[in-house]
This record gives sequence, structure tokens and C-alpha cells, in this order.
Amino acid sequence: MKCQIDYADPTHPHITQLLRQSHKLMDELFPDETNNYLEIEALLDKAVHFFAAQDINGKYVGCGAFVLFSDYAEIKSMFVDPNYRGKRIGDALLVHMLGTMADNSVPVVRLETGTLLKSALNLYRKHGFQYCDAFAHYTENNYSVFMEKKLII
Repeated sequence: MKCQIDYADPTHPHITQLLRQSHKLMDELFPDETNNYLEIEALLDKAVHFFAAQDINGKYVGCGAFVLFSDYAEIKSMFVDPNYRGKRIGDALLVHMLGTMADNSVPVVRLETGTLLKSALNLYRKHGFQYCDAFAHYTENNYSVFMEKKLII
């Protein structure tokens, strides 16, 4: 499916709706202490690069973000509207963000995702992410998977 991906405001009502769907899903699947999603207000931080995908009618159908740190970036808030899954929107968002990271000379990108999110795990593996140890403030647990990818800059 063709979509337009741009920097976006996570407080836009339609994007906020997507983020709330994502948070609800994570809350249903995983214990509170293992949920590491960023609250909507945290996505406004200057270190966060937030993107949204729109379909040809301008409807927001997916979103994703990355947080820049001094020596890596971390992917956060990847979510695609369930009605639009299987249309390669997650692919497009990830490719767009990886390109933006490379443009910002990010040497490595990391992420934490849930063990039950099989489509997400498949997407990240497809794009060359490999499993790694917990990083930053994360700790190993039965619900989280940690991955990273070195970028060519």
C-alpha cells in the first residue's frame, strides 16, 4: 500500500488515537512492569524523532519514533492500525526511520519489543536486526526481546 511518511505531532488527535490503541494492546499482553512504551507527552522531547504514515486519503494509519542518544538510537512507538496490517506500512515506517538515522550519522540502532509480537519480530529480523543483551535502563525478563542493527554511515 502506498503511504506518505513525514515527521508528525504525536498530540494530533488521530495519532493520539493510534498511540492509545498501541498502549492498550501492550497493557493487555504484558505486565505493567515490563511495558516500556513512551507516554504521548514523552514523544515531544527534542531527542525524539516521531513519524506517522498516512494513506492516500490522508488518514493516519501507522506511527513510529526513534530517540537519539550520544552513541545510538532507539526505536519506540512502532504501531500500525490493525485494519491496515499486512500492507507493508511497518516496513515503510522502519525503512524511513533507518534512512533518517543514517542521515544523522547514527552508528547503531537498538530496540526493545515484546516476545508475543511475532509480526514485529519478523519485521525487525527481515531488516537485519539481531538479538542482543538488554541495554540502557532495561533488564532481562520473560516478556522483552532486545535487538540491534549497525548502520552504514
